[in-house]
Amino acid sequence: MKNKLKYLICLLALILLSACGGVVKTDMSFDDSFSGSRVMTYTISNADYTSYVQKDLATVESTLKELCPPDIEITSLNQDENNIVATFTINFTSKDEYEEKIGNILKAVGSDIIPKVTFLRSNTAFAKGVAYQENFSSDDLLKWMSDGIIQNNYITSSYETYIFSSDYISLHINGDEYAKDSTMSIIDVNSAKYLPINSVDFNTVINKDSTVDRTIEVNIPDSTYKEAKDDIDQFMSKRVGNIGSGKWVEKDGSHIFTIEGKALSLDDCKQMTETFTGKKEDSGFPVEDETATIEPHESTASTEPSDSTESMESSDSSAQDEATSEAESKKDKSKKDKSKKADESTDASESGSRGDEAKDDIDDTLDRKHLFSKNIFIDENINLEDYISNSDNTVRFNYYVNPQNNYGGDVIDAEGMEQSLSMASFDSDKNELLFSGNSSLFDISMDVNIVPTVSKYKHIVTISPTGKIKRNITVVFKDSFTDEDTKTLEDNLKKAFADTNIKVGKLALKGKDLEVKITSVGTLDEDVKMWEKATDYDRNSADLDIDKKGYLADKQKIRFTDDFTPEIFTLGTIGSYEYRVKGIGKPSSRGDYFGGGFDDVTAKFKGNDFVVKGDNVAATHISFPDFTSVRTNYFRYLIFAAAALIAILILVIVVIVLIKKSKKKKAQAGGSTQVDTGNKTVFCPHCGAKNNQGDKFCSSCGKEIT
Repeated sequence: MKNKLKYLICLLALILLSACGGVVKTDMSFDDSFSGSRVMTYTISNADYTSYVQKDLATVESTLKELCPPDIEITSLNQDENNIVATFTINFTSKDEYEEKIGNILKAVGSDIIPKVTFLRSNTAFAKGVAYQENFSSDDLLKWMSDGIIQNNYITSSYETYIFSSDYISLHINGDEYAKDSTMSIIDVNSAKYLPINSVDFNTVINKDSTVDRTIEVNIPDSTYKEAKDDIDQFMSKRVGNIGSGKWVEKDGSHIFTIEGKALSLDDCKQMTETFTGKKEDSGFPVEDETATIEPHESTASTEPSDSTESMESSDSSAQDEATSEAESKKDKSKKDKSKKADESTDASESGSRGDEAKDDIDDTLDRKHLFSKNIFIDENINLEDYISNSDNTVRFNYYVNPQNNYGGDVIDAEGMEQSLSMASFDSDKNELLFSGNSSLFDISMDVNIVPTVSKYKHIVTISPTGKIKRNITVVFKDSFTDEDTKTLEDNLKKAFADTNIKVGKLALKGKDLEVKITSVGTLDEDVKMWEKATDYDRNSADLDIDKKGYLADKQKIRFTDDFTPEIFTLGTIGSYEYRVKGIGKPSSRGDYFGGGFDDVTAKFKGNDFVVKGDNVAATHISFPDFTSVRTNYFRYLIFAAAALIAILILVIVVIVLIKKSKKKKAQAGGSTQVDTGNKTVFCPHCGAKNNQGDKFCSSCGKEIT
């Protein structure tokens, strides 16, 4: 180990001489597919080597090979009559491989630099030329040689800043030289000419029938438009294909080119977007089963020009392919990291102890939180390289959506930066900004819950004297379900409600309206567990306390907190909302008899019911009722009345039976004729009927009276 350390010091002493005359030259060269090499040549004079290094060149070369990182190749180490020249090469076949090797080398030397390589060759209306940038130097890549000398004190720290001296950097792309600079330490070449644009805006409206309205706007300053009007007009006209229509609008000092498509199928929307970007992609808007759990899936986007842009130079396309591959690589890495902690996914929340117990054994594919919603997974790669118009090689991008749906996911830009996306549904007359950013590529992975429209919601709760909770729920959905949707919903509700006391009483489509009736019954714990299991909504606040349970209690004091949420049915606005707890009695005290917030509704006791009502109510704004009431147990009096009625019936029956028995007994006593001498009548010994004295035969049974 000591000998190797000595060899290391001898080797690294070579770098010391750079303070006096050692120089590093860098030549970066690659073709249109980004296949090439980075060659770093270190030159030191024999005189400096002899002065500082006391080891022969063969020993230095041997030690150098031991220390060299595996991603760097020592292609030569030669000595002539004047100099010693060491050549280090990094070979690569793609931009991804180049960045990976650079990252490995920087990590090996303890650098915190995350390699970033930007390559763009543009020939669009807004940018023409080449841009190539890195954020690391050859000094960083050869730091593994210099560290040994500094750390082992074979030179003083005053020499540290003189270990390397860059002579020049050259950049060759496809054989053409783009830079040869003796002052540049980090490659940063930008020969592109730009015409600035303000932004690119996407307005995406996902309708309840799963069609898409998409409007794309390119906002261009008047100064840019005037400078290259013909070029820009020709360029933008090619970005409108057979789907959608394009037009120019002047507004607030800008020329805005708008492409608009209405009620597009998912495939048509994808095609319209590809024509605009000039890039083909495999991703798009796959529609999942209405209640299937949505699993994020990775997609790869090729960047071949679309039919409308075939005239673009193939070399330009290849260069842009590399930039796209770079962003996709970062996107894939980020998705892999996310997958370890994704499970929404969109609607993760803490679960209560009762809910955990209920859901332990559930493992199915139902999206139970959105049983009544349609789910769409948006996975699109919006590549805006053709709209880059500044030296940062970025585009200002704004993505708007209709807020009537529920959104959750993420977007990753060309630099691999991830931004979370989340928007709960609400009513608005205009689209809302979901995200914005400055980059050349945006990879969007997003769950969209198409929220159904509820025109009527009626929820009746009855609490029995023993504490059983019975629910009768009626929901009417407007313009949200087709026949096929209804069949799918019916199947999924059967799966969701299996092994519970939740029953679907009615599921009927009338015209465009779907009426659903659902009932359930159970104790508080049973109620909580069954609905948590069926819907995945946690119910941590439910409470029911009755001071005297049972049918014979005279009065009952009831404390009730119901955290049942209408969000099970919709996250949007409910046209007519009613929640009623029937026969709950009167408030225990006036004025402050319920808790919870009730936006857009009124909550009050009415008769013996507690009622919450309102119109155009946001389902997400309804808070649970929390009240204390006192009620008279009328079941007790009904029980007493029923018992008294039964007793009377029993008494009547007993009397009738006794009378009949008495008559029969008298008739059969002694088997002889009974004579009523006072009334001159005689009784038949056979049936006991009354006959006149002197009759020989009974007027009732006809038998002879003896």
